Formats: sequence, C-alpha cells, structure tokens
Amino acid sequence: MTTSEQQSSSGRVAQALEIHRSIAACSEHLARNNDVHALTAALMLPCYQAQLGRLARAMSAVEKSELMSLLIPIDAG
Repeated sequence: MTTSEQQSSSGRVAQALEIHRSIAACSEHLARNNDVHALTAALMLPCYQAQLGRLARAMSAVEKSELMSLLIPIDAG
C-alpha cells in the first residue's frame, strides 16, 4: 500500500468515526430534548446515516475492522 493509499484509508476511518459521533449526538438530542435541536437532529440523522452507509461501502475490510475496533470497547476485565 502506498503512502497516498494509507492516508486515504486513514482518512476514511477518521471520517466514518466523525459521522458516527454525529449520529450518536443526533440520537441523544432526539431522546432527551423536545426543542429546536431535536428538530435539527431529526432532519440531519438520515443524512448522516446515508453518508456513513456510502462511506462504509467504499471501505476495505481492513478499514472496517479498524473502525469497528475504535467503536466497540474491548472489555478488559
């Protein structure tokens, strides 16, 4: 893998992680609030989900594995 491919791969994982955080934030607003932020979250959530889906389809198995390792906490005890 070239340096350019590694940076692109790393960039996709970082981007997916950021989108996942946005999805989590939207979900939290929807669960806790009944204000303008919840309305914004309701409008943005499907966009974030679609964007993550497109990105996931473009990711390699290695990238998906790296992303999952960042998303799923490992039980140390």
